[in-house]
Amino acid sequence: MNRIPSLIASLCFFSAVLFARTALAQSTTERTSGPPEGWETNGPVVYRLDIGATTVTPGPPVSHYPPPASLPPELRGDMLTFIMAAHVTTTAATKKVFDHFLPESLNNLVWTNFIAHTNGRNMTIWSERTRPPRWPNQAPIVRWNPNSLIWEMRGMTALSPSWELEGSPGQAPITALTRRHGYARGHDMGGDRVGSAYAGRKVWFLTAENLIVETTIKREIVRTGQTSGRDYTIVLFSSDLPDTIQPLRVAPPSEIFAVPHSKYCYAADAPCPMFETEQMGNVSASMPGFRLDIDKGGDSGSPNMLPMPGELVFWSGRTTSGPSAEMQADMDKLCQLEGLDPAQYQLQWVDLSGYPSY
Repeated sequence: MNRIPSLIASLCFFSAVLFARTALAQSTTERTSGPPEGWETNGPVVYRLDIGATTVTPGPPVSHYPPPASLPPELRGDMLTFIMAAHVTTTAATKKVFDHFLPESLNNLVWTNFIAHTNGRNMTIWSERTRPPRWPNQAPIVRWNPNSLIWEMRGMTALSPSWELEGSPGQAPITALTRRHGYARGHDMGGDRVGSAYAGRKVWFLTAENLIVETTIKREIVRTGQTSGRDYTIVLFSSDLPDTIQPLRVAPPSEIFAVPHSKYCYAADAPCPMFETEQMGNVSASMPGFRLDIDKGGDSGSPNMLPMPGELVFWSGRTTSGPSAEMQADMDKLCQLEGLDPAQYQLQWVDLSGYPSY
């Protein structure tokens, strides 16, 4: 009879332990601080591994025989806890969080430069861009926004704010890639050809001092995917652009966001700034707080630019082809048709060979 109270006490203790373990199994504990559990890399991206939610799940029912009542209470309690722990599964979920890029990577260069130069900046390129009543006989009225993300970056003046065949303001824009050549989309430009359908049409650029530079088109080469497997238009200007207009230097598309190997890699869970203009006169950086719709009808051919330190580097157009040997050959052909020396008007390639591919 003396064993009955001890047995009841043991069963009560067992029930209390079971209740506590079951309650814990129905809850999670979030880790909010502390050192990482480890590190993981994916290309140039370095992730911190943190414990997220910890879940405790009871195992299948088991037969239980209370420890002898003759044992000290502390030992009996430890034995009960040990028995229960053998039938509980603890699972810790690991969260993978972006921490940094590998120091030698191009991603690291672009990212650290971006975060160092965004304070007080916004996405508006021009503080004013309007067509006067007599446009296109009269030049557009344009002024730079000194708080723009691209302000004072090399190559910003290569962005034409307006040209005569743009349709609505900013649509199908032209971008200077040499002092004599402009780039635009190839599709919806009248078919694959070498011709002079755009001869005499005006194109405007803006110096950093807010002075309008006007030029006209002499000839064009249009390349379409259906015929040439490429999508762009190259126009030849009637004269060299002045030194106050800086053409964009270029990088191979095979080294930017290319799969499987690339110098500049895209990761959905890591910051990958990319500057992309659009027809309303803004530039998206593809980052929270600096992101907008850049895929509207009319945005095709707008430049996609890698934001290097102090410089915008062209690597493709929106839904259109990037720089290539074939594009340079088309530029050379336009020069030859006008009796110009092609060697004076070559694409200027940015050297990315010092950065590893991933």
